[in-house]
Amino acid sequence: MHMQVTRARGFTLIELLTAIMVAAVLAAVSIPMYTSFVRNQRVKTAAFDLNYALTLARGEALKRNSSVIVSPDTNGWKFGWSVQTTGGTPITLFSHTTPTYLDSSNAAVSYLTITPATGNVVTYNGSGRLASSVSSFKIASAAGSTAQVAPRCITIDLSGLPRNTPSTSGNCP
Repeated sequence: MHMQVTRARGFTLIELLTAIMVAAVLAAVSIPMYTSFVRNQRVKTAAFDLNYALTLARGEALKRNSSVIVSPDTNGWKFGWSVQTTGGTPITLFSHTTPTYLDSSNAAVSYLTITPATGNVVTYNGSGRLASSVSSFKIASAAGSTAQVAPRCITIDLSGLPRNTPSTSGNCP
């Protein structure tokens, strides 16, 4: 009788280390791309949310035939904004808070910078046109350069309609 010896199947140590090294290289390459992607999405989301708030404010001003304001959070635009009616008791129609993180002193820090061109409040009159001086916003990532994440611009035209566009030069009109 002749015995047949079968060899156990599996990975050798060299094959396992090679697979781990390939995974490590792929992770090292993809993390910076993922970070840039997340920053870009935060800027886009804030731009679309502010664009929505401005469109809502214009529509409500037309519907109510009275002034509606879009004002920043008490800590500034980068922390959020709200849409409110004016006259009588103000009614908050929409409120938005941007994502934040805590720094080393446990203070809230925004991932974004949101800069109005002039003024600090957007006011729509009953005809849906601007009654304030704010006519554009620049939304950018607070971390990273403009080469990594392109800022977005929200401009409000003469009829009061907001428009959300990427900034090619890093500046907004």
